[in-house]
Amino acid sequence: MPDAIPHEALARAVRAAFGAGARIAAEERLFGDASSRRYVRLRLAGGDAPPTAVAMLLGADRFPLGSDEISEGAASRELPFVDVGRYLAARGFAVPAVLLDASASDALVLLEDIGDTTLWAAASAQPADAPALFAAAVDLLVALQVAGARQPDPSCLAFRRRFDERLARWELEHFIEHGIETRHGRPLPGDERAYLLAALSPVATPFAQGTPVLVHRDFMAWNLHVQGARLRLIDFQDALLGPDAYDLAALLTDRTTGTLVGPALEEELLARFCAARASAALPLAGDLGTRYRLCALQRALKVIGRFHYLESVLGKPGYLPYLPGVYAVARRMLDALPALAAVRPLLARHVPELA
Repeated sequence: MPDAIPHEALARAVRAAFGAGARIAAEERLFGDASSRRYVRLRLAGGDAPPTAVAMLLGADRFPLGSDEISEGAASRELPFVDVGRYLAARGFAVPAVLLDASASDALVLLEDIGDTTLWAAASAQPADAPALFAAAVDLLVALQVAGARQPDPSCLAFRRRFDERLARWELEHFIEHGIETRHGRPLPGDERAYLLAALSPVATPFAQGTPVLVHRDFMAWNLHVQGARLRLIDFQDALLGPDAYDLAALLTDRTTGTLVGPALEEELLARFCAARASAALPLAGDLGTRYRLCALQRALKVIGRFHYLESVLGKPGYLPYLPGVYAVARRMLDALPALAAVRPLLARHVPELA
């Protein structure tokens, strides 16, 4: 049974945001995500209220609103969503406006309603538009990296956190712990676990090298909304500094992206990314293609572990059916990374879908 909607708290927030005469005419649950957050669309009337707003309802871990593994050493006195959103909005990025931050009092935030049309939905509905939509997303990503490089803000939480080798290795350990051990119901022998983690260490190299950039961390077609001629950016609370190829890999190698972005378009978009960075006087160093594939593989392995964790440890059903697409991404990246040929049989021994 879904958690109850806090009707009184929502009504209180609407009055605080839009005046004593504002009221909620109807409520509609929206699809959530893998966190404890929930979303409700509010249809409003009276006062100075807009026709609709979206309430982000925070779970028991509501403060701070970010991932536990990246909170170390980067404390914030407000929600990371609000903190990072302020930085992005001030630099012209089309993020949802915060209409009321009631996180401390009522564990909710009222947000501008940006609709339901994700980039994924728009491109799926009109596949002929997919190249232009994904090209626009690549341009938005470059703009994000340029802003982070030219307008860093140490007061923003994103600039005080790093997606470094430590975090990348933590996510690989998470894959082993849950994508293998939880899945099979038994721990690996200590020496085998250590050997597998060491064999996977090249996957973390992009996170230890190069100049870090501003990274959204979940820059995929489900977290970009199409509204008129604009792309709206959501789910940015985990933003931090990390590899230049990470968000690009998230965008182009999500579990479903291959149905819309084939190899030829993928190469075009990689070239577009390189050219746009160069045009912004931020040329890319080294072998972007290898960094991109390593980041894509690291992300796929993390997701495999995460989905088993959500299903089997947290008891949140519905994630394992997504895994075939994630396994396919991991296989494709392993095929394109001959330096990891030796680790593949070892992986496949425990995760046969990676054979």
